[in-house]
Amino acid sequence: MIFGRSKRKAGDPGAIVDFWTWWPTVRADVEAAIGSGNWATLTPQMSRRVEAIHPELEWEFCRGTDAKHALVVSAAGAADLRPVAARWGALAPEADATWEYHTARQPDPRVLEQTIGLGEGVQLDLTQLRFAFERDERSPEIDVIAFHPGFRMLGDEFRGRVTFLTLDWLLGEDGVEEWIGSIAWETTEPDGAADPHELAAAVEALREEFRTPQWVLLHGDTPGGGPVIVAVQRPLRPVRWPRFDTHVAITLPYRQRTEAGLPEAESLAALRDFEDSALTTAAGPDGVLLAHETSDGARTLHYYVDADSPAADDLAEAAGWWKDGRARVERHFDPSLERIGRFR
Repeated sequence: MIFGRSKRKAGDPGAIVDFWTWWPTVRADVEAAIGSGNWATLTPQMSRRVEAIHPELEWEFCRGTDAKHALVVSAAGAADLRPVAARWGALAPEADATWEYHTARQPDPRVLEQTIGLGEGVQLDLTQLRFAFERDERSPEIDVIAFHPGFRMLGDEFRGRVTFLTLDWLLGEDGVEEWIGSIAWETTEPDGAADPHELAAAVEALREEFRTPQWVLLHGDTPGGGPVIVAVQRPLRPVRWPRFDTHVAITLPYRQRTEAGLPEAESLAALRDFEDSALTTAAGPDGVLLAHETSDGARTLHYYVDADSPAADDLAEAAGWWKDGRARVERHFDPSLERIGRFR
């Protein structure tokens, strides 16, 4: 596995196009280097090309899942870099028998059958790794505790590094980001510790449960004591929408409302129709509605869109067509979904 991390400031936005123009000219050289181990000239070239896209992206060549080799350019868990990696991946060539391309490290559970070296003579037989895990049925995520007998010989930093690396190998970067909640590690075996493949099976069952996105209805109160009703997509994890880095909040006032401030039938029908027709059409393939909240005579719809597309402007224009009052539109860069994180 050959990998690197770019270090200097981001280059021209056209660097993604430049990268994919350059790649066919060195592909054969990379294949030769994988066989010979001679990376002296290729590693610096690769780092320069990736750092021109963004200085904090990580890259690696590794064994492919379906193809012989894989090229990965990853955000390494940084939410604000996922859109950059996604745009790199969108321009990748079609995979073939030799190469496939990924924007996150893929699962490779075969590594967990090996022994890895951690320096200073420390070796960990990964077949001894165990995970204890549990899921709160109200939450679409699994909390994990890692254990290995060798953790007693390691400092806390190395224990954490091994835990995160092995979870990535077991589930892939995106699998960890989407389905794993809290992550901890112990030097004594926790109750319920199991083979890593049991954790992988639990994650696959959770993935199957949420194969179709689910909307959850939440209830709360305003500071003034009135009711708030929230509808939100679950699981609400940024990795599910890597391109959609900009929050567009559209607040629509409505006239027909109950004493509690919620919409009566006529206004409720108008809100639903406006969302389904004007706003959904405006967002198109470059945006998604992730939540809406209703209280005190107004509904706020929380869209997330690709900043490199016209979706934010199109949504703002469409909001102006609302006839039941003056719509308000706000937009913010928010790749971590922090502005609706309270709905998780």
